[in-house]
Amino acid sequence: MPKTSIIIPAYNAEEYIAETIQSILEQSFKDFELIIVDDGSTDGTAATIQTFDDPRIRYLHQANSGRPAAPRNRAIRVACGDVIFIFDSDDVMLPGKLQKTIDRLEEAPTAGLAFTGFCCIDESGHVINPDFLAPYHTLTGLPKQQVSEDSFLISAKDALKGLAASNYLGTSGVAIRREVFDHVGYFDEEVRNSDDFLMWQAVASQYDFLYIPGIYHQYRVRSGSISLRSIEERAPGLIACIEKMKVYHQGDSGSLALLDRKIGRYYFEAGYSYFSQYRMPEARRSFLKAMKMRLDRRTLFYFSLSLLPAGVLSQLKQLKTTFSS
Repeated sequence: MPKTSIIIPAYNAEEYIAETIQSILEQSFKDFELIIVDDGSTDGTAATIQTFDDPRIRYLHQANSGRPAAPRNRAIRVACGDVIFIFDSDDVMLPGKLQKTIDRLEEAPTAGLAFTGFCCIDESGHVINPDFLAPYHTLTGLPKQQVSEDSFLISAKDALKGLAASNYLGTSGVAIRREVFDHVGYFDEEVRNSDDFLMWQAVASQYDFLYIPGIYHQYRVRSGSISLRSIEERAPGLIACIEKMKVYHQGDSGSLALLDRKIGRYYFEAGYSYFSQYRMPEARRSFLKAMKMRLDRRTLFYFSLSLLPAGVLSQLKQLKTTFSS
């Protein structure tokens, strides 16, 4: 039985998945299986995967689910490894990632999840951010216990509290012990996005985290990624996910208040986007929901403006442009 399993959900990943697979096969640690679940691709993803003749690769195909949680869960259910590495189909695994993570997890038996640092690349593979997590104040400020020269243990309580503030884990940087899924469940297939963020909190509700700051994968920033879609498209899924996160923060009034402020912010941002497009009915509905979560002057101001006729708003916009030029 392989010691580890690497799981990759893939959908129309023909352009980059060969590079992803090659970067995994070139790892110095060899005792793994690579499970790729094709979520109903319509391009040459399957043909590209089949060009690799390696018995460690397991290819599974399913009808399109429209979200990564379903193929991830299918891969986890058939995985044989004691440690499961989560990876995306367009990211690149850097040398030493598997060996380093396995070694450090063996030194931290209370850690249910390990995560590493990473850099960002563009669609052409050029590095555009050499250390994505470096400016994350939440991660920097979390109490840590040094386990080795290059790894740090974060208690479950502190890891969970930090996640209420921000998602300081990169998905392809994460490895989770197989037994953890038996206790906390699998990725939530109901949420439209941020299923990974929700999973990290489920794990943190019961297990310590192990942080390995070294740069061990390249995260590819693509123009069509979910994170770059308009806020009014993303807001409903993000809000639904945050509502589910509250389950893990019961009893922590500070974290719950922080999550409510996030929900209010997403409602406001969606409302402002609608407002900018002169879609006033949608804008008003979003601003009203924002005010239920947090009543502030800015939201009230834009809600009031959204009540005005479109012609008046257009004139006000012209006046603003005139005075500011």
